[in-house]
Amino acid sequence: MKMRTLILAAGIAAPLACAAQGGTYDLKLCSTSEATVIDSAGGTTILATHVRGLSDSMTPGGAFDNQTYECRSVANASKSGVEFTGRCTFVDMDGHKALGAVSGNPKGWTWKFLSGTGKYEGIEGGGPTKPLKQYPRLSPAVSGACAHATGTYTIRK
Repeated sequence: MKMRTLILAAGIAAPLACAAQGGTYDLKLCSTSEATVIDSAGGTTILATHVRGLSDSMTPGGAFDNQTYECRSVANASKSGVEFTGRCTFVDMDGHKALGAVSGNPKGWTWKFLSGTGKYEGIEGGGPTKPLKQYPRLSPAVSGACAHATGTYTIRK
């Protein structure tokens, strides 16, 4: 009876120990962004943006280090400011993807993980992002910038 109880206890404990993993992230994100005007009326312009960039952990080897990402967003710009919302895909060196949603304005935005593949399957969490640096525009529609993202994540298996 003791052996059966021990095996049963080990069988329950192992999945519980593996049920969730995660931690924090602290990233420098650098990208180029191309904006296309969709429409404009009454002092408001609606834009579509396509962002491509690189993600580096502020701690070498940290979470989401050495990844590429792509975002597609819609923004509205008027005298009162700019707001945007979009969806992004991060891809690591092994092809594992983390998908998320972003919303905010040029002074700061919020990231939320939506789903993932491979080692990111079951990912949840997110956090704030703040701009670090703007680069000269390549053209009126193409710009470059870096941002600082911090947050937490959990991967439920």
